[in-house]
Amino acid sequence: MGGTLLEKACSVMLVGATALTVALASSPASAEPIPGFTNKVKVGGPKEVYSGQVQFDQTDMRGCKKNAWLIGHAHWYLGKVSKKKIEVRKIKLSYRAGVDSELAGQFMQRGNANTVWSTRWDAGIIKGGGPEKSKTFKINKTVPLDGHATVQFSSNYSVSRTGGPADCGGDGTFVFKLKPVK
Repeated sequence: MGGTLLEKACSVMLVGATALTVALASSPASAEPIPGFTNKVKVGGPKEVYSGQVQFDQTDMRGCKKNAWLIGHAHWYLGKVSKKKIEVRKIKLSYRAGVDSELAGQFMQRGNANTVWSTRWDAGIIKGGGPEKSKTFKINKTVPLDGHATVQFSSNYSVSRTGGPADCGGDGTFVFKLKPVK
């Protein structure tokens, strides 16, 4: 650890069986967002959108135990959708962990990256190997795209250290995005 960055292999599960593997450098002192994926939503609807699963997974990293993982997904509840703005009524986040983990800090950013909504979700401990833990946030905001392609929801997490020669565990951010399409 000692202040240096460690290479961590992380995978993001996309809708269907497609997996995108990315490498990112992060340590508890330098949390980086895990590239999420973008859900395309048709202008005018649908009113509900399910994200695919995002995953922080260090199980293949040398020295990490097989429980060094956290998975999550989002369920968006929408109002009006146009090419210029999306009405977000609420979002339900659901997580399951291999090792005790925590969630804190949820943020919605408009197209220009300015935060339009945030909260600190102190979910308590998400027990490793335990049941899925969910929370629904009422947002009720019409979020402008500002000429950009997406609205972004960021969810911060902390995965407990699982031991080994590498620093297994750490802090990071899952990113969920919506993009209106015709």
